[in-house]
Amino acid sequence: MRKQKRGKRTAQEKANARKNITKAIWRHRELYLFMLPAIIVLLIFSYGPMYGLVMAFQDVKIGVPILQNKFVGLRHFNRFFSSMWFGVTVRNTVLISLLMHIVCWPVPLFLALLLHNCVNTKLKKTAQNFSYLPHLLSVVIVVNIVRLLCDGQSGLINILLREFGKDSISFFGDPKWVYPMFVLSGIWQNAGYDAIIYLGALSAVSEELEDAARIDGAGKLKCIWHIQIPCILPTIVILLILNMGQMFVIGADKMLLLQTDLNIARSEIIDTYVYKTGIGGSQYGFASAVGIFQNIINLGLVVLTNRIAKRLTDVSLF
Repeated sequence: MRKQKRGKRTAQEKANARKNITKAIWRHRELYLFMLPAIIVLLIFSYGPMYGLVMAFQDVKIGVPILQNKFVGLRHFNRFFSSMWFGVTVRNTVLISLLMHIVCWPVPLFLALLLHNCVNTKLKKTAQNFSYLPHLLSVVIVVNIVRLLCDGQSGLINILLREFGKDSISFFGDPKWVYPMFVLSGIWQNAGYDAIIYLGALSAVSEELEDAARIDGAGKLKCIWHIQIPCILPTIVILLILNMGQMFVIGADKMLLLQTDLNIARSEIIDTYVYKTGIGGSQYGFASAVGIFQNIINLGLVVLTNRIAKRLTDVSLF
């Protein structure tokens, strides 16, 4: 009898929970209606194509239905791991990602703090607009600007070097300049856009706390360090965790434009290798296998970073 009562109570609780969820959805129906297009796009373009992951374990032939291709097991993974380019591509991908996170990640935060604490309103708006504009440029335009600055003969930097009696630098011919060109152009293009999120978080910082700190004798730097940064710490941590999900995904477009035969030892990353051997060579199974490898690594980094952040800051994504 007690077990039956417990079962009835459990069923009743489940029914009440469903009613509460339905009421909550209906109460906020306008918000869910706004979310509906994004949910549909996510289902169609992110979750819908996931059935294609099976290609990583098949010998894919064009024109043959996916489920009818020959199953080859882990052959594509073994091919990637045993390739002579595996160590080179993984090393370059990791190093560039670390540089992007170490160098590029603090820049938007620093820029947002500068803009938020800027007293001159006109200067603040002008600086924000000019820092945001490069994000609207395509990757092709950004790389062409880099070429105009760094070309071996007609580049502005080399012209200035020759004017001062220095030797010209072959930026696209010397492999050691690939990382600086990629990272610095990335900072210039994305810092202003990435700072918008931090500016939104800073706008929610209580002005009363800052006024009280100033009354107690705190200067601008102390207000930033002890009030503003702690208040936006959850935003900083969440963005850091999300960025770790892109650790092994840099993108092939920009690196392909910067790549030459002379700097390929530093410019060949996983994405460019997949593009050339997988997409360019119509080897879709191989490209899918490398994509799964990248996503597994990224997922592991997100989970690890989330756990560390939860222990250290009590802030986590899940």
